[in-house]
Amino acid sequence: MKYLITGGAGFIGLKLAEELLKNKKNKVFIIDNFSKNFGSKNLKKILKNRRVRFLKKDLNNIKDYPKIYNFDYIFHFAAILGVKKVIDNPFVTLNENILSSINIINYSKKQKRLKKICFASTSEVYSYSLRKKLVKYPTPENIDLLISNDFNPRTSYFLSKIVGEYLINYSNLNFVIFRPHNIFGPDMGFAHVIPQLTQKILKSNKSKIIINNPNHRRTFCDVKFATRLIINISHAKNSNKKIFNIGSPEKDISIMKLAQKINKILKLKKTLISSSLQKDNSPEKRRPDMSKSLRYAKSKHNFEKGLNETVLWYKKYFK
Repeated sequence: MKYLITGGAGFIGLKLAEELLKNKKNKVFIIDNFSKNFGSKNLKKILKNRRVRFLKKDLNNIKDYPKIYNFDYIFHFAAILGVKKVIDNPFVTLNENILSSINIINYSKKQKRLKKICFASTSEVYSYSLRKKLVKYPTPENIDLLISNDFNPRTSYFLSKIVGEYLINYSNLNFVIFRPHNIFGPDMGFAHVIPQLTQKILKSNKSKIIINNPNHRRTFCDVKFATRLIINISHAKNSNKKIFNIGSPEKDISIMKLAQKINKILKLKKTLISSSLQKDNSPEKRRPDMSKSLRYAKSKHNFEKGLNETVLWYKKYFK
């Protein structure tokens, strides 16, 4: 089969490409503007594969799309993201994320044998509903989504994803929508809690480390489990025109407990102290209801193993 992955040089997109290439019959085309380049060894390795074609293009210009119209699956994972980038550029975030979704939909309609377009939304769409305690916990996919009226620039990201979901729904294409929750793994970048805590504990000269938002609770999903689940769901005939949470089926843990686990993996004896200050306005807890998605899982999730691999990878990186 022939696959197109937008944002394929990003963390999840790249892991998705690696998983798809395990089938010798698959070919993968990657579109990315390379705005986030971490010098990934995995990216360099995958680009040497003869069944991979990499296109450095900007999705906001339809003329930049490849003149290829025989893709079987299109995964639209490209987006402006990252808290600082979004807050600093809310208009650009809204404009470019929505425009790229419109363009990829129009491009998908030209495909002669497209089975499905797969759209990566975000768990952020639940954020205000969770904050107002208007939804169940763990959170299922079939809830009403609340939009704040405070015009917080951070909301521009999840607003662009909500609009993207609606565009996909109205496109008359076969589709599946994914809402990823805290996907982690080696080479995930640095604007995430696991690498940030790893660096903070590892590099600090102090014996006492202050942990912000210590009582916030999250689930964390290993990227290998996430990408396999994404592939299984996208290829299932009965997943068409549905929304799926992608995350860990395990219980949530506090940020303090997460820090303690990282401290133990690093074999350090730092004292972790809870901060009384809340650093952001993110929901105090977030955990997806995975009952719908787990019907497609063919393996078990192992948070402890994934965390150990990730922390040790960053330990080598930070050295």
